[in-house]
Amino acid sequence: MVNLPKPLKQCAHIMNTVRSCYAATSILVVVISWSTANAVICCNSSSVASGGGIASCQNENRKFHTIEAIGGATCDDNQTAVSIRKCCLPGQLYDPEVRFCIQAGLDGDVYLRRMMWRLRNGFRAVADAVMVGYDYDHPLCDTASVLVDVPAVEVRGLMEADTPAAELPPGYCFDLTPSDELVARTCRPRDQYCGWGRYSCVNKCCKLNQRIVASENGPKCEWTDKPFTLSAYETDAEGRPVGLSNISVLSYNVILQCVQKVMVMDGFKFTTDGSLYHTVLGKHVPDTGYCLDNYAEDVLSLTSGLRAIMCHTKPPFTLLDQICHMSSAVCLALTLLVYAKLSYLRNVHGYYFMCYISCLLILFICIIIHKYTLVDDIKSQFCIIKGYFTLFAYLTTFCWLNVISFDIYWTVRYNNNINRNSSISLRTIMYHIYCWGFSSTIVSTGYLFQHSQYEKLKKIAPDIGDFNCFFKDLSGYGLLIFYKLPACVTLTANLIFFLLTAIHYLRIKSKLNKFKQTNDLKIQRFHVEKEKFVTSFKLFLVMGIPITIEMPRLFFKNKWIIWEILSVITSLQGVLTFIILVAKRKVIMDLWKKFRGSMDHSESTQINTISGTS
Repeated sequence: MVNLPKPLKQCAHIMNTVRSCYAATSILVVVISWSTANAVICCNSSSVASGGGIASCQNENRKFHTIEAIGGATCDDNQTAVSIRKCCLPGQLYDPEVRFCIQAGLDGDVYLRRMMWRLRNGFRAVADAVMVGYDYDHPLCDTASVLVDVPAVEVRGLMEADTPAAELPPGYCFDLTPSDELVARTCRPRDQYCGWGRYSCVNKCCKLNQRIVASENGPKCEWTDKPFTLSAYETDAEGRPVGLSNISVLSYNVILQCVQKVMVMDGFKFTTDGSLYHTVLGKHVPDTGYCLDNYAEDVLSLTSGLRAIMCHTKPPFTLLDQICHMSSAVCLALTLLVYAKLSYLRNVHGYYFMCYISCLLILFICIIIHKYTLVDDIKSQFCIIKGYFTLFAYLTTFCWLNVISFDIYWTVRYNNNINRNSSISLRTIMYHIYCWGFSSTIVSTGYLFQHSQYEKLKKIAPDIGDFNCFFKDLSGYGLLIFYKLPACVTLTANLIFFLLTAIHYLRIKSKLNKFKQTNDLKIQRFHVEKEKFVTSFKLFLVMGIPITIEMPRLFFKNKWIIWEILSVITSLQGVLTFIILVAKRKVIMDLWKKFRGSMDHSESTQINTISGTS
C-alpha cells in the first residue's frame, strides 16, 4: 500500500530539517511503503535527472543531490544522513553488459524501493539509518586509474565488512542491475587491468557520460545517454588486425599532451594491446597519441559513429634529409644563375630547361618548408594552400620534363619546317598552355572534389589538409587520381618520346655513314641535337626512374633498403641536375672566362678612376 501524502503544512517541518535546497532544487514529499521501512524523499535535485547542472540539498554540514528519511522517520528528524553514492542518475539502473546506465523502465518509486531494500539488507549502516543522502555519479578516477565493475564476490565482501555506522565503503558507487542484483563500481590502477587477462583499455576523449559534438569553435564534449561500446581486434605477428576478440574494453580519460591534434573519421582499428592501428599509414599509434569517442554533428543529433583524435606529428627532418634537400635547392639556384650568365645556353631548348629547373626549385622549397614544419597547423588556411601548391609544383615539373622530351623529338623529326621561327613561337605558347593549364586543372578538380557535397566525389578527393598538409591517404583514390596517374602518364610519354627519338637518331646516323656525308653543317647539327637528347635523357633518368620505381612503395609497406636509397636519390635531384647541365668542361671554362673578364673589367675601371683622380 502507498501511504497518502502528509498535509501540506508538514512542508514547514521539512524545510527546518533540510535547511537549504538551492533554486535549482525541488522539494518533493513522497511516502513509499514496503515490508521493512517507509521512505520520504525530502529533497530531490530535478536538474540532475534532466542532465543539467549540479544542484544540491543541505543536511547538517553535508550536501547531497537527494535526501530521504527512511525506517519510519520524517523529514523533520534532525539526523545526519548516511552518504550513498549511486552510480546512475535517478530513474536509471546500471547494465553491466554495456557498462552504462540505462532507463529503469519502472515507476521511479518502485525502482527506488527495490534499491533501498537491497541496500538495507546488505549494509548495517543503511539498516540503522533514519536519513540517507544520495550523490549521483561514479567515482572520479585519476589519470592512472580506470573505472571497473567490482566482482560479485567482492561486493558480498563489502556488504559483510564492518564499516562505520555513518557511511558506506568509500570510493565505491552502488546501483541495481536489470536483474535486481546490487552492483558496485570503483577505480583501480590501470596497470593492474589494462592488457591483463580479459581486459584492454582505451583512452576515451570525453568523460564517461559524454560524447564529442561538433561546434563552430571545434569539437567539444557534451552529455549523452548513449553507451560507449568498443571491440578490440586481435593482431598477427606483424601487428596487423586480423579479427575481433572477445575481451572487455575499459575506458579512461586522459588529455592528449600534444600541440596539434586532428580528428580522423575512419581508417583505424583498436587493438588488444591498447594501441590504434592506422590502416591509412599502416602503423600503430600508441595509447599516448590518440583517444576515441562517439561523435555527433550537434547536440540534438544521434551518434553517427566513432571518431579518433590523434596527435599529429611528422617524421623528423634528419640531418641527411636536410643536407640533401638544401644542397639540391642551392644547386638548382646556381644552375639558373649559370643559364642567366651564359647567353648561348639561353636558346629555345635552354629556355625549356630553365622552366623545368624553376619548377623543380619551387618544389624543393615547398618540400623544405613542409619538412621543417614538424607540426602542421591543420586549422590554418595556409596548410591547404601549401598542400595544393606543392601538388601544383610536382605536376608542373613533370609537365616541363614532358615538354623537353617532346620538343627534342619534334625538332629531330620535323627539322625541315619552312617557317621555323613561327613554329617555335607557336610551340612555346602551346607548351605554356599545356603545363600551366594541365596542372591547374588537376589541382582545381581536386579542390572541388574535396569540398563537394556529393559523397562519391569526396571519397576520391585528395583530402589535402585533412590529416596533414598533403595527401591524407598514401594508398587511396585521391593520391592515385591526382598524383600517381598524371605522373605515370607523363613519365610514360617521356619514355615513348625518347625511344622514338633514339630510333630516329639511329636512322640519321645510318644515312650519314651509308652515304659518307661530308656536309659539316649536317654532321654538326646532328651532334648538337644528339647532345640535347642525351642531356634530356639523363634528366629523365634522374627524376623519372626513382619516382617510377618508388611508386610501389605507396602500395606496399615493406621497409626495404631500396626505398631508402631511392629516397636519397630523389632528394638529390637538384645536385644531379646541376652536374648534368652545368658540370661540363665547356660550361666551366666559359664561366671562368666570364668571371675573369668581369674581374679584369673591374680592375681596369678602378685603375682608370685612380688615374683620372690623380
